[in-house]
Amino acid sequence: MSNYSIGVDLGGTNLRIAAVTDKGELLEKITLGTKVSLGRDHVINDMCDAIRGLSEKYKQTASLCGMGIGVPGIIDMKTGMLRESPNLPGWADYPVRDEIERRLATRVILDNDANVAALGEKWLGAAKEVDDVAMLTLGTGVGGGLVLGGRIWHGMTGMAGEFGHITVEPEGVQCNCGNRGCVEQYASASAVVRMARESIAGGASSLLARSASSNPEVCA
Repeated sequence: MSNYSIGVDLGGTNLRIAAVTDKGELLEKITLGTKVSLGRDHVINDMCDAIRGLSEKYKQTASLCGMGIGVPGIIDMKTGMLRESPNLPGWADYPVRDEIERRLATRVILDNDANVAALGEKWLGAAKEVDDVAMLTLGTGVGGGLVLGGRIWHGMTGMAGEFGHITVEPEGVQCNCGNRGCVEQYASASAVVRMARESIAGGASSLLARSASSNPEVCA
């Protein structure tokens, strides 16, 4: 019987759950929308239902070694508490790890999503031949992760590698983190959509306005 693990990427827009062998081979991936507007309990329930489904499907042919979950935000690594997440409104000071473990009745590993992405690149990706890695992730927000000496570097407060919240425009656009002018407000997917809408509203781009009019997904 082979071994496998379940990994979860909890993003501000998408929720991805995958079963992966101990050699890094993908067995199956489930992609759902992250229904943030319905509340954190709904999102966690969707996640746990998908995890249970994968566990049930593969329990006869493979042995489950563990579960790892990547979450966007600042995590207290000792308690599993999500201290702050600009892209998951209403999740501040939420005991994510405890809530997932309670529902699944098993232990899970929780970390920042960009940190685990960096570790994944170190394991099987572009950084597998080196021990020191800096990773920049672009999605709903902008994240970053550091691997030093082959291990995730969390820093003193767990905020090491949070490149998305470096100020690049003093007194710039207000960020959900409370700061102004963060990288995330100019380089993320949500920032691009916001700037496109502002351009249309201000009459700065007739071509963009026509594209948005004929295809609502352009600025969705």
